[in-house]
Amino acid sequence: MFAKILVTMEHESQRKLIGDCLQRVGHELTLVDTFHNAMETLRSADFDLIVSDVHLQNGGSVFDFLRWVKGDPHMAPIPFVCFSAEPPEVGPYLADGVRTAARSLGAARYITMEHFNGPLFLHEIEWLIPQKTVGSYYCGTDGNGNDDDHHGHNVKTEKAI
Repeated sequence: MFAKILVTMEHESQRKLIGDCLQRVGHELTLVDTFHNAMETLRSADFDLIVSDVHLQNGGSVFDFLRWVKGDPHMAPIPFVCFSAEPPEVGPYLADGVRTAARSLGAARYITMEHFNGPLFLHEIEWLIPQKTVGSYYCGTDGNGNDDDHHGHNVKTEKAI
């Protein structure tokens, strides 16, 4: 089953590596470079997974972004992965503290890799990808082609044959 994944990475090379890896296995991606762009994207579309660079330096920290996502009742259920590729020299010394802070704010995973490894990355996130899509709060569907009447009731729609 494919998932809709938002990837927020500052550096284009990292966005491309992760994007290529996830697209090869059939996931639908939206790639952005800033927290601001990620927030705008999340306001207009639904996702099954968020992967965010831990070391983004634009418009706040990953903790601000994570707190914002988990503070919204419609986005809070989305699994959030903090990803650190090519961590800085002090990375190994900070990793435990960053991991603890990320998990306490609601991150499902904290992944760090000195060099990106696609198969390992996929292995680390595969359990976070739902077996079915989570549906669309904004579009009014439950992810299975059923309309939602916005009162919590699913209305089955029949497809013409």
